[in-house]
Amino acid sequence: MTLPQKASLKGFLSRNSVYLMILPPLVISILFMFAPTASVLLLSFNKGAGVTFDPTKVTFENFLAVFTRPTTYIVLRDTLGMSLLATVATFVIAFPVAYFLAFKVENFRLQNVITFLLVIPYWVDWSIRSISWLSILGREGIVNYLLLSLGLTQTPIAELLFTRWTLLIIWIQTNVLFMLFPIYLALSRVDPELLDVAQSLGATPSRSFYHVTFKLSLPGVIVGFMFVFVSTIGDYVTPSLWAGGLQMLGKVVQNYAWLFQWPIASAFGVLLLAVTMAVIYVLLKVANIKKVFYE
Repeated sequence: MTLPQKASLKGFLSRNSVYLMILPPLVISILFMFAPTASVLLLSFNKGAGVTFDPTKVTFENFLAVFTRPTTYIVLRDTLGMSLLATVATFVIAFPVAYFLAFKVENFRLQNVITFLLVIPYWVDWSIRSISWLSILGREGIVNYLLLSLGLTQTPIAELLFTRWTLLIIWIQTNVLFMLFPIYLALSRVDPELLDVAQSLGATPSRSFYHVTFKLSLPGVIVGFMFVFVSTIGDYVTPSLWAGGLQMLGKVVQNYAWLFQWPIASAFGVLLLAVTMAVIYVLLKVANIKKVFYE
């Protein structure tokens, strides 16, 4: 390559460095996110059992079937309700821990040790962590043993497993760190002197906490809400194993896919995606999540 060619190539790279940097993630996003989503959307307008979109078989029958079935609204209610409940419950547990780490543990090394201890359980495979609940909530598990020992019950309680509450507990245990760390990151950026200023101006501790600490941590809370909500609303494995027959939208999509009814499965998948995007849109309107990463 001659010197002028090298200079020309160097100038091209210099002028377009920003675009070249975003090109790899853009290609990955197109190949593994936008293209599959578009494929599912197009396939949902087909009829039959095809796995690729056929323009000659376009129909709205799949969506009519989805929205005219009374069970669809029951499944949608249960899916949305359980996901929101799990998200809120995870927040209630994670926020005090994040607050403690950010404001009460001043030693940076101790913060790292506590964070390390919180992460250790996630080194164990998800299936093993889930199965371990049998020894906790089972008929011969720890909870039943304590209840029997304290005389609070005469027989083991079988309803501790394979219920909505079992699903809720496992979802919380699985996703609590995805809520905790964004909140901790946001709280760690809050200047503690702002609380002193608020109280010196006459604000009560509760008002200073809400108007200063909580509102400044809101971007992290929203990020945590999105992480947990998205990971639970599309989950079909955990409800299948632990929810005692509770039908979720992800499970419905899986059932139709196993029957090779891809178009109707795609229609339910589009419904699931629409609900997820609607909730995320509302969450993004609440706070500016860019503050967590860029300020």
